[in-house]
Amino acid sequence: MWQSYAKIIPNLRGVPLDGYIIFYQVTEVEIEIVRIVNGYLQ
Repeated sequence: MWQSYAKIIPNLRGVPLDGYIIFYQVTEVEIEIVRIVNGYLQ
């Protein structure tokens, strides 16, 4: 399930997948992947 990260960037969402968090934005015409980061804490 996605989570809103609008406090960082308006319309930014993130979804965890296999130890990573995929950040993306949804527009009227596309889904843009903004960044993929390692979700594990060190």
